[in-house]
Amino acid sequence: MRKAFSASGQRGHLRPVLAASLLGLVPGPLAAQDHDLQQWTLLVAQGPISDNLLVQAEIQPRMTNDASRLGQFQISPAIGYRVSKKATVFVGYMFVHTDPVDRPAFDENRFYQHIVFPLGKVGDVTVTARTRMEARTVVGAEDLAWRFRQQVRAQMPLKEDKGPLLVAWSEVFVNLNDADWGPREGMDRWRNFVGVSVPVAKGVVLEPGYLNQAVFRRGEDRFDHIASVTMFYRF
Repeated sequence: MRKAFSASGQRGHLRPVLAASLLGLVPGPLAAQDHDLQQWTLLVAQGPISDNLLVQAEIQPRMTNDASRLGQFQISPAIGYRVSKKATVFVGYMFVHTDPVDRPAFDENRFYQHIVFPLGKVGDVTVTARTRMEARTVVGAEDLAWRFRQQVRAQMPLKEDKGPLLVAWSEVFVNLNDADWGPREGMDRWRNFVGVSVPVAKGVVLEPGYLNQAVFRRGEDRFDHIASVTMFYRF
């Protein structure tokens, strides 16, 4: 914490270009001295309760320290409102329990708002964005920490018909102020993901892949190499 052209005609050319771009998004580990292998599992359930209202719930255990122990656990309910056919605004709360190796465990209460909206499409590649603002507090501390997050996600089909998708996203985290429990104003972390999205049952999609996280700290930065698995359930 201390820190419109023809899709079929272009698919063959876009796939290697996209793959090369994705590799360029991953921060180079050679510049860092502190590394960790981790495993994150994210479970997301989402569905409508009226024409424009959605409910969503997330649970995520994170195995850290070479994936040998539960280093963090997150749970989050949220409600969303469709402001248009393609854009949805969410308001939510997240409870985060963190258990570091080198200091006592602590609990964070996080309130957030974000909007999910499309950026466009080039051939088969669909690009969307999520812009989020978080207000964060830690039990026992006084300060309220504000953090801005911007994610851009790209995906494209791997086959002509409906089926698996090649997925990549990049997300930057920026602290907007200092707080007595750790955050420092400025760039906090940067996450980059590449994987596949595979439908496995009605309403259920699995998204396994590699997630790289650069954590910017005073002194030595940390790079996390994460085996990430997300399961989406839409009801």
